[in-house]
Amino acid sequence: MFEKEEKNLNRLKMELENTPLPVEKADGAILRGMEQAKVEKRRTRTKRIRSLWTIAATAIVMVALIGTIRVSPAFAYAVATIPGMEKFVSFIQHDKGLNAVFENEYYQPINATQEKDGLSLKVEGVILDESGMNIFYSVTSQQSLETISIQKPELYNQQKVPPGSISYGYPHNGKDPYVYQDRIDYHFVDSVKFNDLSFKFNVTVLLNGHKTLFSVPFEVPENVQPNIVYAVNEEVEIESQKITVKEIIVSPLRVGVKISVDPDNTKKILNFEDLRLEDENGEIWGSIRNGISATGAHNSETIYYLQSNYFEQPKELYLRINKIQALDKEEAFLKVDTEKNKLIRAPNDGRLTLGTSGKSRVEFFLADIPEDEQNHELILSILDAKGKEVEISSALTEVSENQKRWDIGFGTSNYTNPLRLELVAYPNYIEGDVKIKLSH
Repeated sequence: MFEKEEKNLNRLKMELENTPLPVEKADGAILRGMEQAKVEKRRTRTKRIRSLWTIAATAIVMVALIGTIRVSPAFAYAVATIPGMEKFVSFIQHDKGLNAVFENEYYQPINATQEKDGLSLKVEGVILDESGMNIFYSVTSQQSLETISIQKPELYNQQKVPPGSISYGYPHNGKDPYVYQDRIDYHFVDSVKFNDLSFKFNVTVLLNGHKTLFSVPFEVPENVQPNIVYAVNEEVEIESQKITVKEIIVSPLRVGVKISVDPDNTKKILNFEDLRLEDENGEIWGSIRNGISATGAHNSETIYYLQSNYFEQPKELYLRINKIQALDKEEAFLKVDTEKNKLIRAPNDGRLTLGTSGKSRVEFFLADIPEDEQNHELILSILDAKGKEVEISSALTEVSENQKRWDIGFGTSNYTNPLRLELVAYPNYIEGDVKIKLSH
């Protein structure tokens, strides 16, 4: 039944096995790239840059999946029947929820195209649910797109698109320099079901110093499937720190776990390292690896995102927590005088040190980072001595062995020292065993 698809996949497997991956360039710079983050009350944008190691690992996973095509014919068939096998890597993203989306034919092809300035932008397809929309698109040209940059992606509908967050910026497809493929993820703060499925996708393409604004209208063929909601409202305690799991919302794209923390806690909760769903057979749906992992205000009410089990029907389902990043509140921020190049306050373990600094930037080094936690950011927000917010304009990250370097740029030099930088992650932990049974 799947002979044609298996033949195509095996051909792709052979191509991958014979394609040299430039992993030697990753020595001393496993995770490298420019990330732009703007902290706002209701809206954040995050640009993801995956490392050469991640690209290599994704290709390896791809080969492994192709090699086991007979074990998972539904997934193999779903991917093989989508035009453009080059999008295979982007679809996987180590996300079981996205795999299930394609297996259950919830992905909707669009094929809407606009041509301008010698470029062609095509909205290939979307995944839409009440929590957001993933837009898969490509840009093609007769000139090389290796220096392409994507700016200001915006989504419009007659109905107001809820504020939230946008995640984008996948690697260029190195096999064809004339084709760029990307996925833009819109996360809505509030669940929404659009009455009108006519949308418009705006995005600016910067190529060789020239900007081209695309505005592509498209129609989504079918409306969304409804969320599955678990009202939990259960307080748990880990090392005397109280946490309330308020609600779990399951949609095809993601699972949102709404959590609040007790304001009287002695520690600031930073990250839930192993927050996960687990069924009666031990099957696990873990955190989102490529994309937005949380929204909201840390240390008050936050929604943490997990891979989706929407298309599964487990007999029993549990929320599990064992390990949390946390710091004593008086250690959960940095204080730096950028003009004197002086680190005034940092966590007491001495692992974080100041490099060089100036009015426009600051550099930090953090030692002894576990390999599975090297993708964490460092800073959530910055305030100057007068309480004025200082915008983060860029964050260059670099990992060498088990040390990570951040070079953080500021959107202004018009501020008063010293700066207070709120930590968003730090490898210091509290541990426990939380198991909450979910029921409708």
